[in-house]
Amino acid sequence: MELDHPVALVIGAILHDRREAAHVTAEEAARRLRIPSDQLHQIEAGQRHISSTDVQRLCGMYGACAEATALTSMGRVAWYPSMRRPQPGDDPFAAPRYDRATGSTERLSTVMRRSERVRWLAPSDIPPPLRTPDLAAAAALPGFTPVAFPAPRPQDVFILDEQTLKGTGRGKAMTGQIRHLLDLRRGGAQIHLLPLPPHIGQVIELTLPAGSVVARHHFHPDYQATDTLAADIDKALAGTVSGPDPLEQALAQHTAGERTAR
Repeated sequence: MELDHPVALVIGAILHDRREAAHVTAEEAARRLRIPSDQLHQIEAGQRHISSTDVQRLCGMYGACAEATALTSMGRVAWYPSMRRPQPGDDPFAAPRYDRATGSTERLSTVMRRSERVRWLAPSDIPPPLRTPDLAAAAALPGFTPVAFPAPRPQDVFILDEQTLKGTGRGKAMTGQIRHLLDLRRGGAQIHLLPLPPHIGQVIELTLPAGSVVARHHFHPDYQATDTLAADIDKALAGTVSGPDPLEQALAQHTAGERTAR
């Protein structure tokens, strides 16, 4: 499995998490894989190549056999009918790596838990880590079990847009959501708002101990190098709203609308 790509950080973080969940020490896993324990730590940090066979052996060791196919698929350059077909001269480092297998959102949540910092640009949406249970239920896809995302930390950054908060389609659920965002921000969460949604879609930058990787979208994400996409997050931060608090304004708009509707 070719892993000269930032997705190695993702695969390593998931293997690390599954090992700890199975209560297997690094020394025991390395012994059974017949490698030095420092090599296993390098694999888990995304700093060392690992074969598809060894991914399967580790997943089996951790009781996570279903993960093996997903992780090995993420380690290969993939092509789907809606995409430009890879060409011989393409840079494999720059090509996105896709997680289309069942459990992709939960794997992203796992990598977030192991990240030192998350920066999430979420135009036209409220990111799952910020959602109230009511909004999460309203946004849930039929047949999919909701995934528990880690709560935002003071070092994490979330960038939303005002138009999403001003939408009236979710009624009281959105009013409660705005109050929740205000409470999170008072607790130290970094929540910024753009006046209009940018046209680049959802971008999630994950900073892990050994490097950074960007995920596009939280459902069936694709993983890419950070250069251009991290610059898009920087640009969005520079354009966030200043002046009167847009969260307070959105809350006032929704509560006024609810009073009028009574």
